[in-house]
Amino acid sequence: MDEAIRAHLQALEDAVEATAIPADRKQTALWCLRQLPALYALSYETGESRHDDEITRLVKGLIQQLTTAGATCPESQKLAASIPGSFRLLHQRLGLAFLSLKAPAPPPSPRKARKSNEKK
Repeated sequence: MDEAIRAHLQALEDAVEATAIPADRKQTALWCLRQLPALYALSYETGESRHDDEITRLVKGLIQQLTTAGATCPESQKLAASIPGSFRLLHQRLGLAFLSLKAPAPPPSPRKARKSNEKK
């Protein structure tokens, strides 16, 4: 596997470890990340798009774990927002297949209570 991919995935793993998301979500996010090296190796060896599809699925799963309710710490939101662009640049630089990833939607802002304008 290419050293650039290894370094990219290690940096992501370190960043996930540093977030304050719940332990179960963190474990799932890390599991998704740890599946990627073998898939990148298979993609290089075979050139089959099914490996690229699985890479995309796992990266989407990673993003979901970082943005799901209960995992909304500021650093996890920021990390999740940076993932699609970072993978796009990595793949572009290495000439790999494009991953179909979208940046996650920002978390909804809390609704303000409406003031009642009722007359007594």
